[in-house]
Amino acid sequence: MEKLPTITIVSCNYNPNLALFEKMLKALQDQTYPKKLIEHIVMDAGSTNGAVELANKYGCRVYIHPELVEQEQERVSLGLKKAKGKILLLIQSDNLVTSKDWMMRMVQPFLENKNIFCTYCAHYSYEKNMSATTRYGALIGANDPLISPFFLDKIEKVAMTQKKYNKGEIIKERKDYYVVKFNKDNFPPLGDNGQMVLRSVMEKVNKDPKEYLHLDAFGRMFDMGYDTCGVVKNSVIHVITSDIWRLTTRRIQVKETFLDKRRGNRRYLIFDWNSKKDRLSLFKFIVFSLAIIPTLYQSVKGYLKIRDSAWFLHPVICFLMLFAYSFSELKRIIGDFVLNFNR
Repeated sequence: MEKLPTITIVSCNYNPNLALFEKMLKALQDQTYPKKLIEHIVMDAGSTNGAVELANKYGCRVYIHPELVEQEQERVSLGLKKAKGKILLLIQSDNLVTSKDWMMRMVQPFLENKNIFCTYCAHYSYEKNMSATTRYGALIGANDPLISPFFLDKIEKVAMTQKKYNKGEIIKERKDYYVVKFNKDNFPPLGDNGQMVLRSVMEKVNKDPKEYLHLDAFGRMFDMGYDTCGVVKNSVIHVITSDIWRLTTRRIQVKETFLDKRRGNRRYLIFDWNSKKDRLSLFKFIVFSLAIIPTLYQSVKGYLKIRDSAWFLHPVICFLMLFAYSFSELKRIIGDFVLNFNR
């Protein structure tokens, strides 16, 4: 194996859950990967709950930008520009790595295949004592059922019930990872939650921090010919709020911030109205969510494979997401009508 590369971890914070943040920092500190090859940059927006002090305690380089409290993606971009490592690891304070050799396993595909520009885990996972929402998100492979493999399938992960990775074109399967090549029709949304990418490639697309958005950045990498990823037979935990309503409103906030406000100025679309496949998937989501029985059937089918009661959140969350997205879209349409009427 060739010489191990340096790694820069980039995280964004603003008053995170301190217990979870410390658990995340400790898991990264306990890695078997050589400590001298790792730096951790934390882009904080002015936390007042002790997060800055905690990050300093764990040896992170902390940059505080209270003027960017609402601009998380801009903070990410600035953090990436400060990185010195050959490989970037984008991970958030609600993400937990799942083993002490996690970094080593994530770096391995870069060492063995020069075409790979990015690596990520095949699955999410969870600890048994975690909230039902966190377990549900891991089970379906997404924190939103609309983008999960059940419907739009606009997520890089596969559900925990899916033992073999089945996205893109599997060029090669190794003991610990897949080499996967994507095309313009199946390139997945990439960006954070424990993904690694070559800094030399990121620098080609991370030009203006005010315009940075991780989904579009990776989409532009694909446009430049970077289409081969290492999908590691590994997992990362994405801890999701236990408050279902908060989970729902957070997804609407993401839609309104990154789609509605940037409409017509996006490289990567989670939902593309011009795509027949996306329209059919959305129609399926609407019908299944309203009918309830189909989503309940999906829950039972999943439960028979992995016995976890969190499966039965599926009909509830689908129903809530449908009405939340519908309300948000109706609000957008009315807002556009009023704006055009007043011109």
